[in-house]
Amino acid sequence: MKRTHSVLASGLVFAGCMRATVPTPAKYEEDASITFPQFFSQPAVSLGTEGTVYALDGDTLRALSVATRDLLPPQDATVSCGSRWESQQYRVVRQGDIIFIRIDEDPKACGRTQPALDSGASYAVHRDGRILRRLIDGQTDVSKPGDAGVPSTPGEPGAASPDALGDGPSPFLPRSWQDAGAPDPAPFQ
Repeated sequence: MKRTHSVLASGLVFAGCMRATVPTPAKYEEDASITFPQFFSQPAVSLGTEGTVYALDGDTLRALSVATRDLLPPQDATVSCGSRWESQQYRVVRQGDIIFIRIDEDPKACGRTQPALDSGASYAVHRDGRILRRLIDGQTDVSKPGDAGVPSTPGEPGAASPDALGDGPSPFLPRSWQDAGAPDPAPFQ
């Protein structure tokens, strides 16, 4: 009798451990009509201030968790520093039932000065946890026509329309990378 109980208890513990390590895939519905907000157009309020109380509702926490689990691998000891949840910077903008999330690698968390290329993503998550839209850096934005941002007539080198720049570069990139291809002050002769 005792052996039956211990086998049953061991089986439940083992099943619980297995279930905890296998993430449930997020429900995903690509809605190309959703436009992401300008995440870097204004300063964000940082939650790192000591002694300050912040409120985070459950819908926002769920959306943040869904986006993080979708972008980053399951967390264990073998995950590289740049892929850890705590090595990211998160920006959240809520508009009605949609929670917009921007995730970028924070290179300082791993002792580096630059993030890995294409290491960020933008998400639109419904308050019920469904991913409505995701745009991972380096992938084509399906909501824009193939020539979006490309002028139909050639312009001056180093010049770009404000619309072609989107919401600007990530603040984690060095200033020297943010010159948008400014022309050399001493052109070739």
